[in-house]
Amino acid sequence: MKKVLVIKGRSAYNVLRKAADEIAEGFRAYGCETEVLDTQTNDFLVRLSGCLEQREQYAFCFSLQAIGWEQECTALPQLRDIRRVGWLVDDPFFHEARLIGSVGTGAYVLTVQDAFTQRIREMYPKFEMIETLYHGGFASEQVPRWEDREIDVFFPGSYTSRENVWEKLKKIDGIMGSIAQKVAVRLIQNGQIRTWDEELRCYLEEIQFEMSEDEFQTLLRAFYPLDEFQRVCIRERMLEELLKAGRHVSVVGRGWNTYQGGGSENLDILSEEGVDITEVIRYMQNSRIVLHNINFETGMHERIFTAMLAGAVCVTSKYQLLERFFEDGKEIVTYPADAPEQLPVVIDELLSNPGRAAQIAAAGRKKALQKHTWKRRGEQIAKWMDDGLNFTY
Repeated sequence: MKKVLVIKGRSAYNVLRKAADEIAEGFRAYGCETEVLDTQTNDFLVRLSGCLEQREQYAFCFSLQAIGWEQECTALPQLRDIRRVGWLVDDPFFHEARLIGSVGTGAYVLTVQDAFTQRIREMYPKFEMIETLYHGGFASEQVPRWEDREIDVFFPGSYTSRENVWEKLKKIDGIMGSIAQKVAVRLIQNGQIRTWDEELRCYLEEIQFEMSEDEFQTLLRAFYPLDEFQRVCIRERMLEELLKAGRHVSVVGRGWNTYQGGGSENLDILSEEGVDITEVIRYMQNSRIVLHNINFETGMHERIFTAMLAGAVCVTSKYQLLERFFEDGKEIVTYPADAPEQLPVVIDELLSNPGRAAQIAAAGRKKALQKHTWKRRGEQIAKWMDDGLNFTY
């Protein structure tokens, strides 16, 4: 039996810790003996040293976020002798130290977005393989009937006003700050029809700013606050359209007590702090509709799958990649990304047709259970390490 070493780190609201445990279950389901080391335990370093002394027994080492790779040339040279998989679920900008510090030999990189994969291929070609594996979701074994749920519309996520993020843009120095503010204005004026990096590229091309593709990818880091600005604007507009139309929306997350937009009397704050992922799943299991907002088009998101696995109808903005996974109107429900004013109608149609909504929720859950759990992703990774073939969904 093949043996796999899983290194589990810390994460906000325990999302990645829970995901690592479920991925490990996927390795076991594939037939691998799996050992999980937790960086948050007192004996982690002792246990890691023991595993590295017997590194020849492991088929590969896995971690979300490529834990420890930055030390392959310093404190952990033994890692170079193990095939290792690092699955980056954030923008690679946040893990540059690990990407730079790894020797690359025997290291397999996964990302959750095609755009991230392409960037790493261009900037860090030293790795054995670099592929995209989209997010998984947290499975719910048993869920209440759709009709018996108490929350009509639920949105899990923090709140920040666009004014607060605009202040961050103003703090970017010199010409870079001026460009960032101009692009931010364009994002609003153009109805969010392009992602922030696409809008930045369009603007730089219009002003005839000469740059290579490598230079543009490097520039993205300086303009990364535009990502938060766009997400905040999309989230604020989505929620405000519903609240102003008199629809109640339940939320959890930091910042909602500062919301001063239209329809605030219809905002039901279940928690003013972020809550553990296990609690979020419980809220989803008690919700008829779970809202999702997104500002990228080359990946999926854990929240989409987890909402469906909880038996709720996932309502999200429409983008092309979704069509590879779910049938709109039968397994998931979308609204035009550039027309969030249509969202109240979409919500009303679901709530006023409970039979149809329950069918959509059941069909989405069935598909997600078959193909899109974190456990399923673990099985896919183990198979990939065996045969190197493209991931299928």
